[in-house]
Amino acid sequence: MTKIISFDIWDTILKRKCHPEEIKLHTANYIILKYEKQLKEKYKNIYEILKLRDEIEANMCKQNKENGFDDECRIINVFQELQKEIFVENIEDISEELLREEIEQEKRNIFISPEILPIFEKYKDLKMYCISDFYMSAESLKELLDYVKIPVKIEKIYSSADYLLNKRTGNLYKKAEEEIGVKPEDHIHVGDNQYSDIDVANGLGIETIKTTKTEFNFVPERGRELEFNLDTAKKEENTLENKLFNSGLDLAPILYFFGYSIVEYAIKNNIDKVYYQTREGETFIKIHEMIKRNNPFGVQIPECDTLEVSRMATYSASLKEFSIQELLRVWSQYRVQSMKTLFKTLAIDITPYKEFMGKYDINIEENIVEPWFNINVQNLCNDKEFTDKIQIELDRKRAELLQYFEEKKNIVNDDKPLFTVDIGWRGTIHDNLCYIFNNKTIGGYYLTLYDFYNVQPKNSYKISFIDDKNIRDNEVASMITLLEWIYNPGTGSTIEYKQGEAIRKAKTEETDIVKKYIKPLQEGMLAGAEIINEYMKYHPYEAKETKKVVYDVIRKTKTKPNKALIEAYYSMVFNDTFGTAEYVEKDEKLSTMDKLNVIKCRNILRQEPWKEAFIAYNDIEYMNVLTSAKGVVRKILGKK
Repeated sequence: MTKIISFDIWDTILKRKCHPEEIKLHTANYIILKYEKQLKEKYKNIYEILKLRDEIEANMCKQNKENGFDDECRIINVFQELQKEIFVENIEDISEELLREEIEQEKRNIFISPEILPIFEKYKDLKMYCISDFYMSAESLKELLDYVKIPVKIEKIYSSADYLLNKRTGNLYKKAEEEIGVKPEDHIHVGDNQYSDIDVANGLGIETIKTTKTEFNFVPERGRELEFNLDTAKKEENTLENKLFNSGLDLAPILYFFGYSIVEYAIKNNIDKVYYQTREGETFIKIHEMIKRNNPFGVQIPECDTLEVSRMATYSASLKEFSIQELLRVWSQYRVQSMKTLFKTLAIDITPYKEFMGKYDINIEENIVEPWFNINVQNLCNDKEFTDKIQIELDRKRAELLQYFEEKKNIVNDDKPLFTVDIGWRGTIHDNLCYIFNNKTIGGYYLTLYDFYNVQPKNSYKISFIDDKNIRDNEVASMITLLEWIYNPGTGSTIEYKQGEAIRKAKTEETDIVKKYIKPLQEGMLAGAEIINEYMKYHPYEAKETKKVVYDVIRKTKTKPNKALIEAYYSMVFNDTFGTAEYVEKDEKLSTMDKLNVIKCRNILRQEPWKEAFIAYNDIEYMNVLTSAKGVVRKILGKK
């Protein structure tokens, strides 16, 4: 008569949402996130840590077998040996910390196998045990079973880690039967492994029941592909809104992995708060908040907040004086500029200063090439009456900015570092803040960066997710207008500060277009980001591993633009008053006659960064053929 039934645990009672080695990868990533600066350079890589861990496990198993046990090991011993190898210097024992994190990651992944529930029910009158080949103790395994609330009582768990005996040799079955006091013929075992759970048990005279093994595709030595599926959230494309939503899903990896990399960097560098610069930061911060709600890292996520800033709102406040040297920070980017435009860039009304312009024969409407060389501009900057008067304006703007930063953000009266995020491209706002808060180290994290026009402040550092070199010939460079626009929240730019409040302004045309085109795109991006974030909970990756996905999405968007996204792109109206004093309207629709003018189309395309979109928007696909044909001819002729 049968007296007991035993169960394997993994893939029998419990299943994971990922390959078991990915649990180990999570622990490796945890080590890097918390202790990167103390790690040897080689082990600042999750795959190198995993490789070393597997080697340690194999060596311990071998040693235990030589000592008369089976080829088994205990995870706590593995972690103790691991830490001896990976750190530059000895640190206090973190083996228990690593074990705790690995258990927590198991909890995030595990669920009760539906297949086991009918078996539990069928044999509910028998005493139940677990017999498992695993490197964790029975105590840890019990914690996992308790976590999922299995609907049966387990009398005892026999883990190979506790006894250094396993099912593969049959020794763990024998040990369990000896302690329980049953014979093999009084024993039923349930498991998924054909050899250790079925063949070996049968060979000992134990009746068996086989469950289904879950198969995963996992080849870390060749690198892992990110395999999340965004198509599950796609909508029927029967409206422009739905088409844009689907386009947003396609673009979601850019937004999500940029945000993911920000949080990772902040964790590694012990940054306790991340400030997202408006406007685009209002979209980026949503990823930070998403990660904080549904944490894929397993460590504490830094706090986050927005900073209502803009180039215009911070530039005047950052100037020590109205001088050639100070103004070169803007003139280095805008070599041709009128005085009227300069004062709009400064957010200062030029009217009270027209008298001085007349005094030095300066036409405020006239564009001046390289103003710093212009003798009239030089004389103006050397006029003490003028500079004293405008200095009052600059001091007022600085005081108003400082009031906002202190009353709303509480980050003025200390020397604590400040860490900000913006989309790119040269970090002008970042520079301005560095000049205002010259007692603070200010870091900036960006999607991508151009080479800098100006000498960087000594209290500044800038990090780029995609590239920190000049990227003008890169796919990203042709897409910067789109990449900036799709993150626009439609709340307007900050133009100045008054009584501790940030004053923002948006053009009606801009907000209307954001509502029509950009909001559906953003909804799609955020829906896709939620899918990716859930995937990342179970599949740990370092941020650097995700760059390829981001590049691929940008490249695909650039070369194969869909019509809905193109329509949104050419609807753009946005505030670009800094340096230019004008709103930008993107619409570039050609007339029928212009479409037939090959030379005109060619000349426009030379100046158009996103050529593929322009061609599709204007239905001039023949230019693709001509461009390709030209390329073929040049290749045949051996020309570059």
